[in-house]
Amino acid sequence: MALTTRTKIMGAVLAAALAGSVALLSSHDDDRTGAAGAADAERTPGQVRLTETKEGVPSRSATDWVSYGDQVAVVRVLAEHEQHDHVTDDEDAGGETYMPRTVYMRVTDRVWGRPAAPTLPGALSVTVDGWQLKDGARVRVASQDASRLEVGHTYVITFARYADGVWAPLGSGAALPYDQGRVGKGEFEGGDVTVDAYRSALERQRVSGEEDPVALRTAGKTAAEIEQVLRSAHPDPRATRPAQAREPAESFCSVASPLAVSENSRYTPDELASVLTDLAATASKPADASALRTYAHSLDAETGADAPDVTARQASVVAIEHACAIEVGALKPTDS
Repeated sequence: MALTTRTKIMGAVLAAALAGSVALLSSHDDDRTGAAGAADAERTPGQVRLTETKEGVPSRSATDWVSYGDQVAVVRVLAEHEQHDHVTDDEDAGGETYMPRTVYMRVTDRVWGRPAAPTLPGALSVTVDGWQLKDGARVRVASQDASRLEVGHTYVITFARYADGVWAPLGSGAALPYDQGRVGKGEFEGGDVTVDAYRSALERQRVSGEEDPVALRTAGKTAAEIEQVLRSAHPDPRATRPAQAREPAESFCSVASPLAVSENSRYTPDELASVLTDLAATASKPADASALRTYAHSLDAETGADAPDVTARQASVVAIEHACAIEVGALKPTDS
């Protein structure tokens, strides 16, 4: 039987939800412009198709986070990549399909970790909400009451490592906008939102007699204050965390992949320096590691270097492109 776009979204996303990824289930659609439906006047323009979520484990309360999560971290989304799935006959006939995204993110701060939890990698790729494509038009898909995870934005995210060894956000309630170091400032439901609008939108999640969501409890606060909330929370003794697997090691090319020109990544000098430093740690050739470290050091504003090292930059380009068969261009910062 051929799959329609709606069925494809439901099946693919339910599988992702059960695996722990941020996911959606298209059981209810709501086309809006921007983010935070509870605060229409404070949205960024741009059509967004909101969908209800279906998740494998709870992810909204502090009890959920410490019961099912392994690590909580501040991350910045640096790049995204389209996942081109096979188009079914029904989709082709109807001119409509769904395209998920993979986003690449870098950990900038570690907030909380479950005792004896595996170590969270410094860089991760995660499957997230993508686009609905119909008649040549592209509409962003976002989960209701959740962040979509957009390039250039910062978030506080609770991660779990699942049975297949993959790290993923615990669920839609475990990714909080965190631009400018405040919960609720940044991207939400696919658009920019203020702390006040975010708080208003989350008020509808309150259920009498149940624990308030972490997002609502910490709106306007810092990651350090989230840590305090989590340290005072107690795991549910009935909770069963996803089975753990052997901790996967980062490879040179997996760290380098967001640097590809095709990924349209945005990096400040310090962020690029951080990626290059991680690359140096996984380089197989001492000369490549030395070039990467030298260029990273010259980019790092804290070192007081007068200018980036051109020779080291050119050697770094050669090392990455030769090892990974990707094009990284001039390998210069792309964001101020």
